[in-house]
Amino acid sequence: MLQTAPPTDQRAGVRPIAFVLNNGGSLGTPVALKVRPEDLQRNEPSRIAVHQTLGRTTQGWADNFGAGLPSCTISGNTGWRKGGASGEDGAEHFVTLHNVVMPAYHAAKQRAIETGTDPAAVKLLFVDMLDNFCWNVAPMGFQLRRSRTRPLLFQYNIQLQAISTDIDNPLRLLPFLGNIPAGLGALDGILGALWGFASDVEGWVSSALGYVDRALAPIAATVKTFVAVSASVLGAVSTAVGAVRNGISGVANRLIGIAGDVAQVGINVFRTISSIASLPAHLRAALSRVGSAYNEALCILRNSLRPRKTYQQYDGLYGASNCSSTTGGRPGSAYANMNAFSLMQEDKLPVDLNSQALSSVSSLNRGDPVLAPVPFAEIGRHLENINNGITVSE
Repeated sequence: MLQTAPPTDQRAGVRPIAFVLNNGGSLGTPVALKVRPEDLQRNEPSRIAVHQTLGRTTQGWADNFGAGLPSCTISGNTGWRKGGASGEDGAEHFVTLHNVVMPAYHAAKQRAIETGTDPAAVKLLFVDMLDNFCWNVAPMGFQLRRSRTRPLLFQYNIQLQAISTDIDNPLRLLPFLGNIPAGLGALDGILGALWGFASDVEGWVSSALGYVDRALAPIAATVKTFVAVSASVLGAVSTAVGAVRNGISGVANRLIGIAGDVAQVGINVFRTISSIASLPAHLRAALSRVGSAYNEALCILRNSLRPRKTYQQYDGLYGASNCSSTTGGRPGSAYANMNAFSLMQEDKLPVDLNSQALSSVSSLNRGDPVLAPVPFAEIGRHLENINNGITVSE
């Protein structure tokens, strides 16, 4: 008797079809379909553009950019009786299926946005072991159908668009994709480094300036004060950004800009000092570490904590909506019969710079430590203006 291999086992318990919500690396409970879909359609497009050309013969050419992102539509019902691994009946299973595909997915995306994390880390995985594919999908639509011919069944139609066909593809946090929690953590590390340098920086700078002119020694104390002041400014940024929703506010944006300018001053000052000829290697390395800390702080402020776009809220200026007295619409404006523009005031920043400090920050940032270094006497004068002109509110 001729032995033949058995056909592929396609039972639902062996090769299930399921949805899984991946919430930033935390996998939820898989929701496997109790009843196989009545219809499943998978579309695999190509990124091809065909161009017809002029000529005596019918011919053309094609721009072929490879395979496109596939899509899938499934429709069916969730059954009626209790059963399956979950023990749910058809109505209960429909609620579970709808929740993981729509409300839970969108709520997880919104939480990621509000907390400042990358919403792309939230993934809805469609796992079809029957047809051997697994995608990261976006639910484009979820339809509930009830029919008088099948009154006891919850029927559904789900449209899925693949975002990626490789669910193991790791997220890459590129420099232009700000990550607020990571940025705040890195900034706290820089703050610790700067406060650690504060006790030694005066001795390092004094020793380095001694190779130029002993008369420049008083500048070392000014540089030490600047390190403390700049660390306080960066600390104010950390507090302001961490206190607002999603790290976005007009105050945080302006504060990040000020801190970035102050960090650039630190970079230029310590690069200029460390470029003094004949410095011992250990002294040059110590000064370079301080400059590197300021450079890292500037990178954090320009990338992870870069200023976000804000949209002002002007609801208070609007007048009452039509029939608001009877329908409970928008109330009358608190600024009625008043000049609202004369009452507008910007939120007070926790860091304040006077005109002299702003001018000195600009002057030090215009210099180039290599091509056009600022003289050390001028550095001391400008740092004195900055130290005296910056006020950090507690």
